[in-house]
Amino acid sequence: MTGALWQLWRHPDVRNLAWVLASPALLRHLPDSIHPVRILDDRFWQPLFDAYRPRLDALEHDPLPLTEFLTAHKNHRLGYYFEYLLLFWLQDEAFHPFRLIRHRATIMTGKITIGELDYLLHNTRSGQVEHWEVAVKFYLGHPPLTEARHWIGPNSHDTLGAKLEHLARQQFRFDDYDGQVIEQRCLVMKGQLFYPRDWTGITLDCLSPGHLQGQWLDWKSFRSTPLFGGLHWRHAGRDEWLADQQAALQSPLCLPDDLAHPASERPELFIGFNDAGVEIQRCFLTPP
Repeated sequence: MTGALWQLWRHPDVRNLAWVLASPALLRHLPDSIHPVRILDDRFWQPLFDAYRPRLDALEHDPLPLTEFLTAHKNHRLGYYFEYLLLFWLQDEAFHPFRLIRHRATIMTGKITIGELDYLLHNTRSGQVEHWEVAVKFYLGHPPLTEARHWIGPNSHDTLGAKLEHLARQQFRFDDYDGQVIEQRCLVMKGQLFYPRDWTGITLDCLSPGHLQGQWLDWKSFRSTPLFGGLHWRHAGRDEWLADQQAALQSPLCLPDDLAHPASERPELFIGFNDAGVEIQRCFLTPP
């Protein structure tokens, strides 16, 4: 599946919902998991996305059902936005074979919470009870890129290594919920990985070959790269990190020499557009 698919819808929430379904998975397998975990990959999502396209068209014409749902579940964290977009789709049961049993199913021992399942579902096609964990992640790779702990988020406390270990050892450890045996464990993990400028092509073997990619670099390298100089750029807010963006919807665009880094000590995401206003490139830039 390609970016051109989710670009068909212009309303930002509808486009992001399409991205949740159509964007490629980050992983092809979960390393060192204590239980078998199925990665919900592109082969899984393609027919479900195709079936949902009429609904996306209807939401583009009248987005109120989606926007009201998101307003009722408002949270400023990007991960929760991703989670609620997926929840909206799951509750549209006419378009897929899943029945939602519980969202955020809390596991208790007495009065103590020991864990939470993102989604507990009944697969009406297979008859199985499924536990889904979901994540949307953006990491910058620091050599050697074959070590998961060297993939670091804009928040330096968040690493791919820590996330994979938590998924493998903690989030899928439960066997049942409220008397219902978990028969299938599934992972929805999407997002984008940003590679250093001198990347040689060697990376983690657990990554999906088709995962979304960008670059990260310093300001001097950014401004001296001819490809970037031919594009118009803007700083991307967190609400722009999912689907490809549209040039006219946010702040004015600048050439690289006129671009300013926000007052931040973290790497920040910038999006480059061509003369037609089509997103061409994403880069994380380190503070100057």
